[in-house]
Amino acid sequence: MQPGETMRPRETMVPRDKEQTPVEKRVQAELRMLRENVVGVDGSLVATSDGLLVAHDLHNVEPTLIAAIIATTLGLARQATATTGRGQFREAVARGTSGYLTVYAAGDTAVIAVLGSDQLNIGMLHYEARDVISAITAWAAEFGRWSGMPYAG
Repeated sequence: MQPGETMRPRETMVPRDKEQTPVEKRVQAELRMLRENVVGVDGSLVATSDGLLVAHDLHNVEPTLIAAIIATTLGLARQATATTGRGQFREAVARGTSGYLTVYAAGDTAVIAVLGSDQLNIGMLHYEARDVISAITAWAAEFGRWSGMPYAG
């Protein structure tokens, strides 16, 4: 998004009618919206909590590898928050010398990863991610019926 531009309303960007749009395309639309609305987002993906890739909006990285890594991150973070009495895991942010990796739980069975540059607006990411997490969580039950071929439209 460029300075002076305003975000498009969510309801005009993402088809929400599951009868008309396959779950993979709905997930892809959410990921694309996140990249378009948050400065510094390089790409993102959704995976099942056991590491199976659902859909991605990533370039120049292997999405199946990232799916496996974020599932492991999710498991470790869940254990860490439980062990330390911090409640149920919601998100983890890793900041490296060249940017960010943010991992969000999407219910009990899905995980979202967002890769961002060092210019990532992390506050805006957390704000925008709330709706994405809600949508992915609602659709996660549909991932089980799906054949396992990730959508990268």
